[in-house]
Amino acid sequence: MIGASLQLERQLMQVPASLWPDPVSLTSYKEIIYGALFDESFVSTKENSSSYQARIYLVSFLNSAIIALSVSFFSVIFGAYAAYPIARLNFYGKHALLFSILVVRLVPALALAVPIVLFAKKMGMHDNLVTLIFINMSFVLPYTIWLLQAYFKTIPKELEDAARMDGCNRFQIANKIIIPLSIPGLTTAAILAFLLSWGEFLFALLITETEKSYTSTVVAGMFATDLNVSYTTIIAAGVLAVIPPVAFALFFQKYIISGLLSGAVKN
Repeated sequence: MIGASLQLERQLMQVPASLWPDPVSLTSYKEIIYGALFDESFVSTKENSSSYQARIYLVSFLNSAIIALSVSFFSVIFGAYAAYPIARLNFYGKHALLFSILVVRLVPALALAVPIVLFAKKMGMHDNLVTLIFINMSFVLPYTIWLLQAYFKTIPKELEDAARMDGCNRFQIANKIIIPLSIPGLTTAAILAFLLSWGEFLFALLITETEKSYTSTVVAGMFATDLNVSYTTIIAAGVLAVIPPVAFALFFQKYIISGLLSGAVKN
């Protein structure tokens, strides 16, 4: 993808194809960053130009970041407080509740698309980033709860017993002991939520209607029109889109491995 994104359109289409550009061209990236047409292999006309899509791509990139970061933040907060009682308290129907949380997530998103979109439009919540945040959270939260409840079980109960002897209630134990000791697990859950939300396309396509709420996945698809398909620009947009999740994964690699392995250990 990187090699193809550094070629001009005519170089990409030539036969035989070349995996590495010669010469290297930043045309596609210039088009996305500056929102203008730089590739001389295309005629710069209103009917045959992807400059509109390129012009709004950076805004859509920011929208995707806002959605993914918001989902990551709130899903960890709500997931942690939902996972703690499941991991630590014994109540009737706990296992059924945990199983039902997972079963709800197994319902295909496509099966829920029509009622969710109709409800959003009925309530006047379409073309709104907040709506996309709530939708993404509903799909990410079950994973977060499952991951965190498994991680919370690895924390020794003796720490909670000592805290209760000091007069702490359940809420204080969760805030002062469990959550601070679960940073690797929380980080893993946050990164998972970010990755799942960043590449979401279906509901972003159905909910958004104007450039103020388009996400990067939607705009990347708009580079292919009935009159023109700018392959190099689509590929360049794809390269830019994978930078944030890859950077997150590399930067927090230690926490991801620690969180997943710790959550897999059964005391």
